[in-house]
Amino acid sequence: MRRLLEDDTPRFLPPDLIGRVRRILTVMLLASDMDDFIHHAPGGWRVHRLVGDRQDAWSVSVSGNWRMTFEETDDCIERLHLEDYH
Repeated sequence: MRRLLEDDTPRFLPPDLIGRVRRILTVMLLASDMDDFIHHAPGGWRVHRLVGDRQDAWSVSVSGNWRMTFEETDDCIERLHLEDYH
């Protein structure tokens, strides 16, 4: 994810997910805070806070089992990952 954000290099990301990941990142980067991101996220992204030992993290559905997960602190995104976690 770092290479995609910093260098626009999608290496090591599943090719069929690159377009959707870019769309999610665009909305995420343009949002002023989490409420703004949630407001502009299509329903299919299923943005929600995780529970249990990951209660500080958020999840955004990318496709199938793939999710973007991250933590939000003071309106900043931290620990952004693309995960196949099901």
